[in-house]
Amino acid sequence: MPHVELPTGIRIRYDERGPRDARPLVLAHGFGVGLEMWYPQMHVLAQDYRFIAWDARGHGGSSAPGIVEDYTMPALAADLRGLLEALDAADGAIIGGMSFGGQIALQYTVDHAADVHALVLSDSTTRGAQPPPTPRTGEVWDWAGDPGLEGCRHAMQTRPDLTEAIKDLQVPTLVIVGTLDEMILPGLRRLDGLPRSRTVRLDGCYHGTSSQRPRDWNQQVLRFLRDVEAGAPLGEDEIV
Repeated sequence: MPHVELPTGIRIRYDERGPRDARPLVLAHGFGVGLEMWYPQMHVLAQDYRFIAWDARGHGGSSAPGIVEDYTMPALAADLRGLLEALDAADGAIIGGMSFGGQIALQYTVDHAADVHALVLSDSTTRGAQPPPTPRTGEVWDWAGDPGLEGCRHAMQTRPDLTEAIKDLQVPTLVIVGTLDEMILPGLRRLDGLPRSRTVRLDGCYHGTSSQRPRDWNQQVLRFLRDVEAGAPLGEDEIV
């Protein structure tokens, strides 16, 4: 699978499918997995889009710096920017992600709003005014000692709160969440400030809607993008 070497020394693994002259549709994976999580989406979304999935630093085949503080959400978004510039895919891209990947996608969109055609936030929301709770003393995670995963955990814990920043974001945004997702639902209202958004709740899903109901997830993304292209209204919050 191909890689891009960024000027910062970070090496990013990616997978690209679909017509190269189509609009780029770029998806970032969740915490602790890799670009392979998007296999149920690749074939469908690559029919009409230049589909790009990638491994964030610390995951999969990408670089994993050994210093935890080298992992920040702006740095992860900058990695994505470097990848898309190297692939000549930054202009007018559709940017999306799931959970941790949604945090990267949102940071990227705030940082580069003029270049983003549309945003897809799956199972993700802003941090909120209070930082997330730190792990309990003595708590041991399965990935403890893995510099990449510890670093990305640090990036999530310390990420900027973009709740106010999104109020000026004019990028059309699709928010997808499961009706049973207790991780995201309590903070979902922090996304109410998005000026141009549609929220779709997938009935019966917990965290990870794209893998639990991939066909419906794909259909909702494609419907949203068709509406964006047509200039149709987006504010159809619904349960499907």
